[in-house]
Amino acid sequence: MFKKLFYALILTTSILSAEEIFQVDNFEVSLFSKLSKEAVQIETSIIFEGRDVEVYDFKIIDALNVVISSFFAENLLTSQGKEGLKVALIKYTRDKYSIDIDHIYIQKLNIVKNVTATMIIDELRKEGYIKK
Repeated sequence: MFKKLFYALILTTSILSAEEIFQVDNFEVSLFSKLSKEAVQIETSIIFEGRDVEVYDFKIIDALNVVISSFFAENLLTSQGKEGLKVALIKYTRDKYSIDIDHIYIQKLNIVKNVTATMIIDELRKEGYIKK
């Protein structure tokens, strides 16, 4: 009887503390460059590991947008910058949304292209936000 109760308790504990994985593939964002003083397109793929990360994926995407925008493009290309991004994301999601992210794994983080003001205006015209 004691063994069954013990195993049931362990199983329940492991189910309750099970971590989920949420993967963001090919996330693109424009960041400012300290060097060129222009926007730079960054592409990243990140894996989030923690509790309820699949359920609140939309909150994690929001946090990713907010936090990554606080970095310069060049900073994210260094190991210190990547570690800083991870720490900031974990702290922001915990404080803002009460989501516990235990680990973040950056699979890819690349500069795609420089973005000029003309390119942004042209894109806004294509989408119909700016009339000619």
